Amino acid sequence: MTDFTDHLNNLANQLWRLSPACRIPANLARLKLVAHRGAYIAGSNSPAPENTLAAFDRCLKHNIWGIELDIRLTQDGEPVAHHDPACGRLFQRPDLTIATTPFAKLRRELPQIPHLQEVIARYGKQLHLMIELKESWRERQPLQPQLTTLLAGLEPGEDYHLLSLKPDHLEGFRQLPPAALVDVALTNVKDTMRQNHALGHGAVAGSFALFGSSLIQQLQQAGKQIGTGQINHPAIMNREAARGIDWLFTDQPLRLQGVKAKP
Repeated sequence: MTDFTDHLNNLANQLWRLSPACRIPANLARLKLVAHRGAYIAGSNSPAPENTLAAFDRCLKHNIWGIELDIRLTQDGEPVAHHDPACGRLFQRPDLTIATTPFAKLRRELPQIPHLQEVIARYGKQLHLMIELKESWRERQPLQPQLTTLLAGLEPGEDYHLLSLKPDHLEGFRQLPPAALVDVALTNVKDTMRQNHALGHGAVAGSFALFGSSLIQQLQQAGKQIGTGQINHPAIMNREAARGIDWLFTDQPLRLQGVKAKP
């Protein structure tokens, strides 16, 4: 499914470049680029795998506005940055599943996987944190108190947002301002918008190819912020900036920032 989604996104990045708005240069100083899982380097034995401090350091070095990171809980309830349930795809350790591995063992076996506390200490108030919750607070009860404690020194909405593909995952954090809660759509944009309005969350994010002008207008009129991704071509970045999108999520932040960086 991921390969298919990536293929569609790459195709959309090519096709949508025909839009007239793509020819309007974006103001890079005002753009809020969000590096999806950091400015990672793909491939085995990468020096900067996704969701690692090395990938996030590249964002800090090159003045990327924000980073998106995925949060899962270890067996003993410690929040770590990792997208997949298990560690096979990135680290060739399919035997290690985050939810069934104590943090001490995970740190010993795969020190590249950072604890959320490390991320906050290193980048808080320097990079905007878009924190995607991969698990439910209803099923993993340490999630809400852990995140609440760790994020206490940051300003919600100003320094970070919480995101989820499942709007109910954000309902455990209703003590936060609604503007700090972002519902993410895959292909079900209208259904996600319906849930977003019903729950009163402050923002919606999803594929730029699925957000037509009428949907954007509806969201903006309702006072919602909007994030679109994955923007992987400068022309599409121009288009989204011209459409008034608040956050641009991308797997190629350095390219969009105009940086020719070495690993």
